[in-house]
Amino acid sequence: MASCYTTTVLFRIILVLLGLSDSAVLLHVQSLSFGINYGQIANNLPSPSRVSVLLQSLNVSRVKLYDADPNVLQAFANSDVDFIIGLGNEYLPNMTDPLKAQNWIQQHVTPYLSQTKISCILVGNEILSGNDTQLMSYLLTAMQSVYTALVNLGLSKQVAVTTAHSLTILGNSYPPSAGTFREDLAQYIQPLLNFHSQTKAPFLINAYPYFAYKGSPDQISFGVRALPAQLRHE
Repeated sequence: MASCYTTTVLFRIILVLLGLSDSAVLLHVQSLSFGINYGQIANNLPSPSRVSVLLQSLNVSRVKLYDADPNVLQAFANSDVDFIIGLGNEYLPNMTDPLKAQNWIQQHVTPYLSQTKISCILVGNEILSGNDTQLMSYLLTAMQSVYTALVNLGLSKQVAVTTAHSLTILGNSYPPSAGTFREDLAQYIQPLLNFHSQTKAPFLINAYPYFAYKGSPDQISFGVRALPAQLRHE
């Protein structure tokens, strides 16, 4: 749900910041560099070109896009924003076919690379957190096909291949030093880890820290003390 209104919420935050009288706040925000999820399932969203201007004015340096929307990729041409683009779960069966994987890259990635920075392709989202074992069995093969296609096209050193997991793949997550994967997922996770090791691709987790805090507010600090002094409400 959070991704559905990321951009709308971001606009509201900007309006609040612009309404503050302390110029130090704005100067500090402008000096930061950070990334966001760019969700597009919402009403009255701004156009990609407006989003591009806004994010660059805020020094947003990385964007996770849940698909490979050509309008968005074109809007960020010649910018310094680095994209992670998504290949939806519904594509996984087709992506196990190396030819279809290469066709997808040639259609959705190659045309934009000369002007838009794309550093990573997410093959599926939180597949191992569901109950579809057939989809789980497709995941690694799909990732391998996409990676092989990038190698064939000479793009494997420019674009990495990974997937995004939910924290529910962990059997134990707290404290972090005692974290372990779920034993029932070992048959999927071990080969995936081998793939990451071989390709040097990042292992990504959708952490949702707010929900962790909501579930254990007495054990997990909300982190307000870590905010810069200019941004605290004291």
